[in-house]
Amino acid sequence: MKKILTIISVVSLMSFNSNALEVSDMSVTAGLSYNSAVYGASATETNRAEDNTIKTIQSESGVFTDSHASGFIELNAGEFVSIGFEHTPDAITTPQADRTTNTNASTTVSVDFNDLNISYIKLNIPGGVYLKAGYVETDLDVKESMASGSTYSNVSTSGSVVGVGYDRAINDSPVSVRLEGTYMELDDVSSTNGVSASGGTIANGGQNKIDASSLEGLNAKLAITYTFGK
Repeated sequence: MKKILTIISVVSLMSFNSNALEVSDMSVTAGLSYNSAVYGASATETNRAEDNTIKTIQSESGVFTDSHASGFIELNAGEFVSIGFEHTPDAITTPQADRTTNTNASTTVSVDFNDLNISYIKLNIPGGVYLKAGYVETDLDVKESMASGSTYSNVSTSGSVVGVGYDRAINDSPVSVRLEGTYMELDDVSSTNGVSASGGTIANGGQNKIDASSLEGLNAKLAITYTFGK
């Protein structure tokens, strides 16, 4: 996906000839946004015993909502093409999952999506509507409290985002207001407690592994922007 976006960006910029695209046509837009989203995922937890045999397998699917702020900056090549980068400083946190084992021990797990970064290309259509496609990267901080005392390793994942929005300038000024909707899809990820599938012992209690799939989200954005060089 990242290579595809790079090719699209280069082709889009090459579509302007040297006479049509001058320094005066370039501008920079910075913005702050408020985001409200719904996310969904499926996860399977596999627990192995000390002798490496599978003890339990549990699968769950669910959705949750979260709101967060983000900031972005864009390089505008003329009126129709923009290349941007968006960063979310806030953690996007899943609800806590609680489970009681057959020995009445309690286990809790939640996940923070940290440093959600999006590199994207935006195609501006006359009238204020725009289309957007991008590459997503984020770090998953797995927070757990397991009866065994072991912990899951943190992992990173990436994916893609597509969306559509509407941008309107305020009284022909450099300030604009945007409304945007996007769909994000992340690659499947796995995390373990640091024990291999064949490395179980009485001391470490065997491997615990979580496989997460169908990581996706729908996001609604309200943003205010300022364009330098407009």
